[in-house]
Amino acid sequence: MAGKGGYQRPTSPAPVSGPGSLSQRTDGGPAHKQSAKYISGLPYGQGQEMMNTQSSAPMEASTPTPNPVPASQIAAAGQQEQTVAPTPIVPLNAPDQYPDRFVTHGADLGPGPTTASLGLSDPDVTSYDNTKSYIQALAGNSSSSPALKALARRLNGAF
Repeated sequence: MAGKGGYQRPTSPAPVSGPGSLSQRTDGGPAHKQSAKYISGLPYGQGQEMMNTQSSAPMEASTPTPNPVPASQIAAAGQQEQTVAPTPIVPLNAPDQYPDRFVTHGADLGPGPTTASLGLSDPDVTSYDNTKSYIQALAGNSSSSPALKALARRLNGAF
């Protein structure tokens, strides 16, 4: 029934909500029930199946009402979480706590051990090795492209 053109003033829901305590929902609200619609043009039997699906599904919003938490309960929870003592802040003018170590201890520059002493592998090398083995596994497939096979040969050092 699409014969009318131009502006159609909405009747339900309200066109505009009032201010403050006079405000009302303008989307139809949770009491607005949407009816099932028959969709024509579907293959045999699917139209009725769609109607059954629509009528079995809940068409109303069933939003649970949140339970507000009292501020005293939030404060008590915050107090319980602080069981670990914070690390004390060392002032700049305090005596050195590790006099036998260089300032660059653990850094990749200057004297002293580097990050390699931590026993961690370089993430770039690990990522490269994983990618290399993945490309080689893909290139081993009989249906892989010649470009992928050439890339696998380059990664193996056979230029």
